[in-house]
Parts: sequence; structure tokens; C-alpha cells
Amino acid sequence: MGFDYFVFYTEASFICILILMMILISDKMHGTLQEKQLWFRRAVSIFILYFMSDACWAAMLSGMFERIRFFVVLFNLTNFILMDLMAYAMFMFITVSEKMTFTKSRRTMILCFVPVMVAVLAMMIAYIVDPLFWINENLVLNDLYYPFMIIPAALYLFAGFFLSLRNARRCELKEVKQQYLLLGSVPIGVMVFGMIQVVALDAPTFCFGCTIMWLWLYLQNTQAMISVDDLTRLNNRRQINRFIDTYTYGQDERVVVMMIDIDRFKMINDTYGHAEGDRALVIVSDALRQTCENLKSSAFLGRYGGDEFIIIVRDPVEGEDPGAITRTIRRTISQKQENSSLLYNLNISIGYDELKESGDTLHKCMIRADEKLYVDKNRRGR
Repeated sequence: MGFDYFVFYTEASFICILILMMILISDKMHGTLQEKQLWFRRAVSIFILYFMSDACWAAMLSGMFERIRFFVVLFNLTNFILMDLMAYAMFMFITVSEKMTFTKSRRTMILCFVPVMVAVLAMMIAYIVDPLFWINENLVLNDLYYPFMIIPAALYLFAGFFLSLRNARRCELKEVKQQYLLLGSVPIGVMVFGMIQVVALDAPTFCFGCTIMWLWLYLQNTQAMISVDDLTRLNNRRQINRFIDTYTYGQDERVVVMMIDIDRFKMINDTYGHAEGDRALVIVSDALRQTCENLKSSAFLGRYGGDEFIIIVRDPVEGEDPGAITRTIRRTISQKQENSSLLYNLNISIGYDELKESGDTLHKCMIRADEKLYVDKNRRGR
């Protein structure tokens, strides 16, 4: 290892650090203060610190400055601590993002940090008892250093992966299942890139791979925040408007627009609280999603705003006319209401209309469907 190795490794680390810092700054400017965002930022920040420390160690390996025992110990102990902290922060980001119940317990959170504390204390005690335990007299790392470094981190990474996999298998909602699998791929990616660098290549594969992984995850989360309603996980108003603006009417195509809202939703909020109102929104959105997923016809579903939803069905097949879809939705909501043991009756009103001709627009059709929604609400005394 010489000057060329130092330049290559330093440039790679600098580029990756710059990209991660841009992600961090962008998330702080446009993100929220939700707990999962805080853990995302902590994880990215620790990765940045690790790449800085690793670049310093690479400079020492390349012979850019003389090996001094103090700096050899400092850089490797720093790398050791940061490696475990990276894995811990990733594990917490995954569990908080997937809303694991144990993350609400302070005691459990402290217990989750125990492997990091034990590993760091063991490494420091081993060095104090025997300074040659993990760095020999030639200032070369002994074989025991790497198991000490990798095992605690691997525990967190495997735990995060298996929890995501378990949640994905238990989840029935396609969008949420995909989100779990996306999060579960993060620790696997970290392990794979680390193994490639250690086993196969004498290059900063870990640095490049992890940066690409975080960038991909950030873009996926950003896209979800832009297009998906955070509570119901349905297409949000922005995505609905995008669908309407880009829609092109096909010749002889049949398009039905259905507008749905929850009856007496304000009463639910005022009487039982906003948490119960959110629960009602989730139950209705799940019923709508389940109905649309079981249709043979192509259907676009979104939360239009508040307690109002929209379904756009293209070329409905036989047996999937608006009336049949309406009956299925109401039946599904009734079943979910019974299973949820609600203290109130959860009902919806639905209005629908159909595109008349090529000169008609989805926006005009939505207005007509919305008018019929209120006709249905008045007719049913809601």
C-alpha cells in the first residue's frame, strides 16, 4: 500500500461523506422530527464519522505518516466503537420505522444498547490488562480484533433483518409489506458490502456500497412522503392530482369515478378523540384497499383529503359495476367494524359517475360524483 492507495481511499471516503452530508442536510431541511427521522439522521451521522476515521486508518496503512502506537490504538478503537454504534442506530431506525412496541419502553431501549456497551468495555479492559491483546508489538491488529468488532454489529444487523422479514410475512397490505422488505434489505446490504471489502477487494467497497444504500433508501422514503398519505398509506392528494393530470382518455374506454367519505366523522373526533378518528380512517382505508386489490378491473385509490377518498376504475368487468363495488366496500367495513369492537357505527356515503365522452374530464367527473355523494348522504339521513 502506497501513495496511490491513500489517494484512492481518501477520495472515495470524501465523496461518500459528501453525499451522506447532502442527504443529512436535505433531510433536516425537508424532513420531520418524527422519531424514525431522528434515528435515520443519527445512523447517517455515525456512518460519516466512521468513514472519516477509516480514512485516517487507511492513511496510516499506506505509510503517509509513521505508525505510532497511540494513533494505531485510537483509530482502531474509534472504528470499533463506531462500527457497533452504526449497527445499533440502523437497528433502532428499522424498529422505530416499523413501529415495534418495545421501542416505547425506555427500559427495553436501554437493554438494546447493552451489546454495544459490553463489547466496548470488553475491548478496553482487554487492552488495559494486556496491551498486546488486539494490537501486537509490530502494531498489527491481531485476529481476535475482528470477531470482537463484527459479532455485536452482526447481532444488530441480523435482528433488524429478521424482524423486518417477520413483519413482512405477517402483513397483508402490499405497500406496507414492501416497506418492511425495503428496511430489511438495509442490514443485509451493509453485511454484504463489508464482506466483499474484507474478503475479495482491497478497496473501499463498504464505503461506496453503504452510501449507495443510504441514498437509495432516502430516495425511496422521499418518494413515499411525496406520494403516500402517512396515516392510511394510500395515494395522497398530490399523487391523485398527478394521476388526473397525466390521464389520457382512450377510445371506447369506460371510466368510473367514485367519491367516498365517512358519515359523521366530526362526531367521532369530537366524542371519542382524534386518535379514534384516525383509527376510523385506517379501517375505512384498509377496507377500500382490500376491495380494490380484489378487483379484476384496474383501480386507482387515494385519500382525497380529510375523511374523503377516491376510487377511479377503468374498464370495469362484468360484476364490478359501481353498485357492486359499493356493496362490497360497505360489507367489508361492516366486517372490520365488528372485528375492531368499535363504540360507534362506522358508515360511509358513496357517490359515483362515469366519463361521458372524450371531451369530458376526470375533474368534471369528480365534481359530479361528489355531488352524488352528498345526495346519497342526505338520502340516508347522514
